[in-house]
Amino acid sequence: MLFWAVRAIKKRDIYRYPGGRTRLEPVIIVILCVVMVSASVQVIYESVESLISDINHFTKNTTGLPDIKMGPAPLTVMSATVVLKALLSFLCYQIANPTMNAVAQDHRNDVVSNIVALVFGIVAAKAVDGTIKKQEVVVVDPIGAILISLYIIFCWIQQLRKQIKHLSGYTAKPEFLQQVTWLTLQHSPLITKIDTVRAFHFGTSFLVEVDIILPEIMTLKEAHTIGASLQKKLEHLSEVERAFVHLDYEVGPPTDEHKVI
Repeated sequence: MLFWAVRAIKKRDIYRYPGGRTRLEPVIIVILCVVMVSASVQVIYESVESLISDINHFTKNTTGLPDIKMGPAPLTVMSATVVLKALLSFLCYQIANPTMNAVAQDHRNDVVSNIVALVFGIVAAKAVDGTIKKQEVVVVDPIGAILISLYIIFCWIQQLRKQIKHLSGYTAKPEFLQQVTWLTLQHSPLITKIDTVRAFHFGTSFLVEVDIILPEIMTLKEAHTIGASLQKKLEHLSEVERAFVHLDYEVGPPTDEHKVI
């Protein structure tokens, strides 16, 4: 899904999507979050059933213990998976991109889950075959699955909250607003004041609005040149997708120019 989203974003269609399709990226990540949380809930459900079955075996002797085999083949595969996923997670984190961040998180979760499964699986297998005398230790296998599933759910819910904020137009951090304000103030000596600076999430990037005050006697051509060049400067920032520069000759009362939603 993420690969398809990246391809769709790069394939511009100015007639059907004049504003671009970058907001498709967080939408896909939201869907991925829901899928991963749902899968983890299913794992918890099955692990609880297995845990109840193990408890019944020791308390009521109603069922047999599961056959847990941790031979050379599964140990090799799981160890190789941990190394490979750790490397992929590191490489993905080097790319400052929401899609790569989600993929890196998925790889990281796989590393943690495989390590836990490997350790708890070995302990449970030794409990079943009698190497560990206390057979009750076998319950660490479903307990480990429950713990790692809860960890995965927590991680993806955090990612889900982040992407919902991005889709909802959440404001930028004060540091970024200060950066935009400083760039605007330094852009031209003819800018007498800055009335308003806004920046909020517009999908994965920011939409920036700046209201600047110019001399009343300035010609339209001069004002347009300053506004257009400032807009281009702001849109050159990697975090900015769109920038709008509004020109005025006086600082007015703080009223909304657009419909308040």
